[in-house]
Amino acid sequence: MIELLSGNVILTIFLVIALGTAFGSIPFGPIRFGAAGALFVGLIVGAFVDLNDPILTFLQDLGLGIFVYMVGLEAGETFFRDLKAQLGMMLASVVAVTVGAVVAVGAGGLLNISREVAVGVFSGALTSTPSLALAQEQTGSEIPAVGYSIGYPTGVVVAILLVAVTIGRTWKAKKDQENEDEKILHPVTIAVQVDEVDMAQLDEKYGDQFVVSTLRHHGRARVAEDEVPLERGDVVGIMATRAVTDDLVAAIGRRVAARPLIDEKVTVQHFTVSNKDIAGNQVGNLALPGAFGARITRVRRADEIFLANDDTYLAYGDIVEVVLPAKRQREVNSYFGDSIQSFAELDWIAVAGGLAIGFLFALIQIPLPGGSSFALGAAAGPLIAGLILGALQRTGKTAWQLPRSANYTLRQLGLMMFLAAVGTASGPAFASTAFSLQGLTAILLAVLVSIAGCGTFLLLAALLGKSATRANGGVSGMLGQPAVLQYALENSSDSRIMSGYTATFAVALIFKIVIIPFLLV
Repeated sequence: MIELLSGNVILTIFLVIALGTAFGSIPFGPIRFGAAGALFVGLIVGAFVDLNDPILTFLQDLGLGIFVYMVGLEAGETFFRDLKAQLGMMLASVVAVTVGAVVAVGAGGLLNISREVAVGVFSGALTSTPSLALAQEQTGSEIPAVGYSIGYPTGVVVAILLVAVTIGRTWKAKKDQENEDEKILHPVTIAVQVDEVDMAQLDEKYGDQFVVSTLRHHGRARVAEDEVPLERGDVVGIMATRAVTDDLVAAIGRRVAARPLIDEKVTVQHFTVSNKDIAGNQVGNLALPGAFGARITRVRRADEIFLANDDTYLAYGDIVEVVLPAKRQREVNSYFGDSIQSFAELDWIAVAGGLAIGFLFALIQIPLPGGSSFALGAAAGPLIAGLILGALQRTGKTAWQLPRSANYTLRQLGLMMFLAAVGTASGPAFASTAFSLQGLTAILLAVLVSIAGCGTFLLLAALLGKSATRANGGVSGMLGQPAVLQYALENSSDSRIMSGYTATFAVALIFKIVIIPFLLV
């Protein structure tokens, strides 16, 4: 078997991915290593199988580039927009990563661990695969992967233990009081019982929490227009969050049981966005109201459902809830495309074109103190390209965002390819180091780095007035670790976990890459 695999890189890589996936699904208490299973299996296989190093390097760069580009595309939607609101959490993640890095270098020196292994332990303890890639590129060695392979499982275990201890805590969180009712959407029908409804004031106060969908005026139902003139006796249909429903009813009139959303003239339908001219555009720029007399009320993207306003961007694969005249249903269906096959077909301009831009960025040289420099490489170049293009949403006729299902699939493919290639390339070095005294000291170093990084973030989040659930979500995002996130979600249904995760994920991922060259100076 070893002779069959030796020299056959493609066969070996896919075998490692398959076996690694099986290993990653095995539970070790609350932990499942997931995609990292490919790394561990690769380390074992690589210790016995001789493979072509240039091909493995190519697969590492390609897999990593695909992975970080897809991450950047998704994070780019909110990364720049939320910079101000999430600045405290983002800065806390930067400080926490810095503390972890200082501990890695300082304690690594005291434990007589080489700088290359210490940086690998840092990457593993904070579970940053792109950081490992940049460390290998900077050192021209596979030694950092040895430290990573030891630091990764240790970091996951320590992080889960910290989450288990803190997620149920109720510390002061004055700046993080969230109303769960703001996440629950439902239709409400209100009979107008006041002479004048100040819709401008309601929109200013609750604008992001309700959408006026239909209006019944003098017994005739129609789709509501942007400027909704309401008169006493009208019946208005609104899609609103549960948090503001009572206030809207009090301001307009009284709740009625009838639902004017659906009759022989007005209907509510769901359509799948597969039209290339719509994907990447904002709802306010669409021709729906003028051309069809229709209005989007809600959008479902993957497992998330949210209200649609004029600033909402639509993406391939979104399922939109539309209120429209019944007679225009076929035209609106054609307008959105409503084809599963169409949006399932990748736009290769968005995929290959974006990756080409990313690998072009990868060539950019960043100067360092002392006259040296480093290239952004496959770890940072495609990530930056993804963030920018994800924020732009659309350039000309090209919508950069992919359907979420396609994004997740390509992301997983890239990650598994990278981890399998890294593992097999690092196998010989791992076999000769992991079970030595240096391997045991590396485990100790990983524990110290993980406690320092995660502990610092939790402390800073508490000082910033963030809740325990948001803080633990932020730790998961800082690590970018699905196992830690899943453990937190299994122990709490608080939506602030995911909010914290998205707040810190992108900036921590970038900073853990940027800091690597400085650790190697």
